[in-house]
Order: sequence, then C-alpha cells, then structure tokens
Amino acid sequence: MSDFSKRKNKSEELTMYLNNFLTNNKISYFESGYEFYKSIQSANDKIKILKDNTSKFVRYYPDFTFVGKEKTILIEVKNSSGIEKECFENYKMLVDLFNVNILLLLKNKKLCKVSDIVFTKMKSFDTIAQIDIPVTDNIWKEPRLLDKIEYTNYLKSYSSKNKYTSGCSFAFIDFKNTNFYDLDILLKYQ
Repeated sequence: MSDFSKRKNKSEELTMYLNNFLTNNKISYFESGYEFYKSIQSANDKIKILKDNTSKFVRYYPDFTFVGKEKTILIEVKNSSGIEKECFENYKMLVDLFNVNILLLLKNKKLCKVSDIVFTKMKSFDTIAQIDIPVTDNIWKEPRLLDKIEYTNYLKSYSSKNKYTSGCSFAFIDFKNTNFYDLDILLKYQ
C-alpha cells in the first residue's frame, strides 16, 4: 500500500471516529468540507488546481460543522503531523478576521484551537530528496520556492522512493507544546 493510500485510510478512520462520537452523543452536525460532495467530482478535481482566493477558501473549508445551542464550531480533521500553509492561513484568517470558531481534530484524536497550534522549527535539509528546501519563518518548508528543475527533481525523489508529497508548503505541529482538548469538550456546547 502506498504512503498516500495509508494516509487516506488513516484520515478516513479519524473522520469516522469523529462522526461516531458526534452521532453517539446526539450532537447536531453536518459534513461541510468539499470532499464530501463526491457527486460533483469534476468540480472537486478542478477546484484543487485553481489558485484564486475563493477556490482556496472552499478547498480548505473545515470538514464538519458542529451546531450547538449557543455556538457553531467548524471542525477540521487532520490525520498528519503537519499542516499545509494555505490551509492554516485560511483557518487563521477565518478566526482572526471573522471570529469564526474553528477546531482541528488531529491524529492524537484530540482537538486544538488554531490559535493554540505551536509549530516545530523546521530544518531545510530534506532527508528523502537529499536537498535543502527553502524554509520561511523557521517553520514553513516551501518546496515550490525551488527553481523548476530542483522542484521537479524533488518530486521525482519522493516518487522513486515510493513516498508521497503534495509538494506544497507545510509545517509540522509540535504535539508536546500545543494545547489539546478531549472531544468531550463539545458536549458542553450541545
């Protein structure tokens, strides 16, 4: 099984974990992320490649919408150690500019606020591609800042080693220093 398939399966398991928790506790919610709209596959495929702000907003819109008595909370399911820069920036914008409530459910099966995420300092050397990758703000590894030939070689290195990379800018979440909450915290808002 490829790395991508493994990641996809683990993501589906984490999504089901949240889905079961919400259903078993009779919590009002709906699946709001664009990936749940499978019947419109051509639009889903197209929106992944569009770079305008509206497309990014839709692409990175959180997966679940929790509807409580006094507040609505958007919940993103992220089964990885990192987060894409554009994804994080979309959530941060929604929180900072519009005061939207967003929680992330991470692979440790715990929730965190966007504002509580702490990132690890990133090293520029990529051990799989065996090259230095540009790093911004000491946390964002940004392969797409490589020149075209280096970027192509970077992707080929991953592919030749049966490793998956989207090639996007990303940062790793510091699981020791980020504040986390159990899913039970949602029960007080239902």
